[in-house]
Amino acid sequence: MSTTSPANDPTPAPASLNRRDFLAATAGFAALASIATAQPPAPPAAPPAAAAGAPPAGRGRGPRGGGAAVKAGSVTFNTVITKLKEGKQIFSNTIMQPDLEAAKRACEGQDFIWIEMQHSRLTWRESEDLIKVIAQAGCIPFVRVPWANPGDIQKATDAGALGIIVPMVSTVEEARNAVMFAKWPIGSRDNPNAKPWGHRSSGGGQAGSLWPSYQSNANNNILIMLQIENPAGVGMIDNILDEVEGIDIVMVASNDFGWQAGDRDGDESYNAREKLVRESVLAHGKILAGPSSWQTRPGYRLFQGTRSATNTGYDATGNRIGN
Repeated sequence: MSTTSPANDPTPAPASLNRRDFLAATAGFAALASIATAQPPAPPAAPPAAAAGAPPAGRGRGPRGGGAAVKAGSVTFNTVITKLKEGKQIFSNTIMQPDLEAAKRACEGQDFIWIEMQHSRLTWRESEDLIKVIAQAGCIPFVRVPWANPGDIQKATDAGALGIIVPMVSTVEEARNAVMFAKWPIGSRDNPNAKPWGHRSSGGGQAGSLWPSYQSNANNNILIMLQIENPAGVGMIDNILDEVEGIDIVMVASNDFGWQAGDRDGDESYNAREKLVRESVLAHGKILAGPSSWQTRPGYRLFQGTRSATNTGYDATGNRIGN
């Protein structure tokens, strides 16, 4: 390749170039490019080794932040996962308003906070602010998205949610979308993400500044919760859990579970459907979730509501009541 600049090149440029000469020149450049790309690529540089005993990257690093390489799947920052592995029951508070001070208070004594984006009027900007406050208070933010929509799921994960709750699931496709758009794909060849791999895109957001070593470890820290709320979902529960890898929690959504079928907790038909879901979830090795008033029912581990709850949060007509 000549190092002479075009301005100093003594060779005069042709006044014009006919179509045949232009095509011939273009073909020549294409041939050169083909030869160049046929050469074997240089081996990639080895990633820097982490110093012995060095801690994982701290909070404040973005998803592509520098520092020592951290093995994918090696860091657990979702304390709900830790507590579940210890055999504990998990409780929560639900937030439907953008009051940040109330969100801080709601974290006291709770394992996670359920941010309600299905039935509230919260904006995604307000939800992002809530997630930050909850994380800084030492609690784990879960978001119930409106449905299994890639845009909503990815907004929640980019904002830093470590639990994605998908309501009204009744098809394999909805369950698969919940996983696919909450989980990164394979990522870097030298530092792949933990399975299951998905199709979440590499957007920005505050998640990388809230959680350590985020991009390498997000897949194994984001919990996927499906809500079974109607007879169609009950009928599909075995198929969903057989076919979709990456579901962590299944919730019997107690109010709609009866509302959608025309019965209520305690009716024979209601109890028969609950039994089908419960037995399927436990047989597949998943976490079974329900309202916190069900904390004494066998098999239930994770709850919407506080430990002190004495009812499902709804009266017999479906209206919300206090715990």
